Amino acid sequence: MTHRLGRPVAALLAGACAATAPTLVSAAALERAVPSVVRLLYEDGAYGELGASYAAPDLEGKNAQLPATLGGAFVRGNTGDLLGNDWSFAGALKGDINEQLSYILLFDQPYSANTNYRQGTFPDFFNYAGTDAELNTYQLSAGLAYDVTPAVKLYGGLRAQRLDASASLPPLLDYRITADDDWGWGGFVGAAYARPEIGLRVALTYQTKIEHKLDTTERATFPTPLGPQRVTLDDRTEVDTPQSVTLEAQTGVAAGTLVFGSIRWVDWSEFAIEPELYGDVTAAALGEARPLVDYPEDWWTYNLGVGRQLTEDLAGSFSVTYEPQVDEVLTTLGPVDGRTTLNAALSYDMGQVNVAGGLSYGWLGDTTNLLDTKYRDGTIFGAGLRVGYSF
Repeated sequence: MTHRLGRPVAALLAGACAATAPTLVSAAALERAVPSVVRLLYEDGAYGELGASYAAPDLEGKNAQLPATLGGAFVRGNTGDLLGNDWSFAGALKGDINEQLSYILLFDQPYSANTNYRQGTFPDFFNYAGTDAELNTYQLSAGLAYDVTPAVKLYGGLRAQRLDASASLPPLLDYRITADDDWGWGGFVGAAYARPEIGLRVALTYQTKIEHKLDTTERATFPTPLGPQRVTLDDRTEVDTPQSVTLEAQTGVAAGTLVFGSIRWVDWSEFAIEPELYGDVTAAALGEARPLVDYPEDWWTYNLGVGRQLTEDLAGSFSVTYEPQVDEVLTTLGPVDGRTTLNAALSYDMGQVNVAGGLSYGWLGDTTNLLDTKYRDGTIFGAGLRVGYSF
């Protein structure tokens, strides 16, 4: 028995659910959004879309254990909410060159950080106030897809990515760093198999890492026998955003009903931001040279959901996204270890226009930093909206 699926269900599962994905901030370390190239390539004919998402995380850290170099005291206090709310935007255009060859152009913001510690309830002699981090990326992708057979599609293309960042850690010798923006290049390649008559589609996509060489300025104040000495270092810091592999699948299970899911691996264990002066700062303050940001393990993200056509023009879905904890000490600038989110979405057809939107709510994984500050009971709320037009 075959299960034919209408346009709303197809748009929903490949669209509305994707519209909620950018709201899942802190996915896989710094990852903000995971746009599906495959979804866009399966749109009929010429197609364009614009999307926006909003994320409001809530996370606090409690207490700290100072190393001997900073006095060795146990400090009681609460950081207050340290993760900032965030907007992100995306857009795409897909078109057919001939019956077998199509193209795609895509804009997205794949990685970000927005951390800002306030005074909280820590005492004046030690607090996190002024500790912050900001990282922004803007990415343009262009690719081609070729239908090898009616069921098999091969695709690939190039990615141009801009990255800029800054950070401040006043508790560590008043350390500060700014990085000029830099463009890096990478690519993607994949294959998909589809049987539209039963809603079946399976796709595997690989994205290369992208190398960045950032011109950085670092500043810190070191204690000396003659008093505090402010040190400034202009240098170049190399940062590679990580490679990844994503497996996506969906299939019809009944008339008007689709089950979908994905598994994603990101090579975060090879990612690190290691400015030279920061190594000297952590050696002096903590007794050990450390990277500014690094992740000890790779991240895996799993998503599973179901979509249902509600009326001729309206479809809805519900999905769960799960990212296991790596159970390691993480950076003060992004102390989130894993997550579980619930996502609900709707998709509505209005002739050539499709509007898809969704809400998500989730729980952030617990972790600690090098000062044994405990980050617990974090949550996140998100909303996404996408408008697509078939030419």
